[in-house]
Amino acid sequence: MDIAKYIGLFLLKNHFCYVHGLGNMELIKRPAIHDGKALQAPSYEVIVTQGGSIDDNLANFIATNEQISISKAANTLRDYSIQTKKDLAAGKEVPIADIGKLIETNGKIKFVTDEKFQFTPAGIPTIKNSKQLEEQNAKPVHKPSYPVPHKADSINWSMVILVIILLIIIGGGGYGIWYYTNQNKSINQPVAPSAKDTIIQAPVALIPPDSTQLPKDTTALAAPPLPADTLQVNTYRMIIGDYPTRERAEKRVRNLKINGNNVDMIQKDSLNFLVVTTVNCRVADTTHVIDSLERLFGYKSVMTFK
Repeated sequence: MDIAKYIGLFLLKNHFCYVHGLGNMELIKRPAIHDGKALQAPSYEVIVTQGGSIDDNLANFIATNEQISISKAANTLRDYSIQTKKDLAAGKEVPIADIGKLIETNGKIKFVTDEKFQFTPAGIPTIKNSKQLEEQNAKPVHKPSYPVPHKADSINWSMVILVIILLIIIGGGGYGIWYYTNQNKSINQPVAPSAKDTIIQAPVALIPPDSTQLPKDTTALAAPPLPADTLQVNTYRMIIGDYPTRERAEKRVRNLKINGNNVDMIQKDSLNFLVVTTVNCRVADTTHVIDSLERLFGYKSVMTFK
């Protein structure tokens, strides 16, 4: 495999060629000069720089042309680089066909371009006389043609659809926030207290019926007189609550006293703490008073306490 040939072909094609260990070979153009007698045409020469980007472009180029794997091409290129450095260190010259040769001077690798080397970049025709120049200028210049752009629609339907989608998203988000807020309000609403813990306003003074008043109808039979002891006003202590703990009983008493109720707490035993109130009424009216206290305080077992 002639690696030097592929280095030359790659260099002429791309104007550069990097070989690991040897450096970056660049094809540069020298401007036209006047040597005092005649104008010398521009020329090309190859220089070597100790830089360049490390890549596999040359190995790919060799593998494509030789129809081998890239790894095999890279290994062959590496072996060529090692052998070239040994030859240069021994004072030998390493030729690159039709372009020039590699030499080593003062420990640095240099490239000497062949004096007969001529290079014409691809795509630039060589014009040898005026006739060819006239023919070149007579050729019609190709001008690209572009299709006439269509008139834009008066309504951009894609934007309309996008706006509708955005409105739907915003509306859905607003409804979600409203629904979530209402749910939190319903959850955070206080639960109605139980019957035993309901705060009751101070009971309205009860006006017991006058059992001694006679009916206006004189023809009606008079009610039999009540015993004297049933008309006597006595002081009773009514149980309006029974709690298993002192804390609950004291809390109930505090709530009732805030509303002006005359209540107290009495400990019956270690498991019964009674909430009582004092009522002045006649013996005949105790049943009505108990019914009224049950409705007011929500305690279904109101009873007298002596």
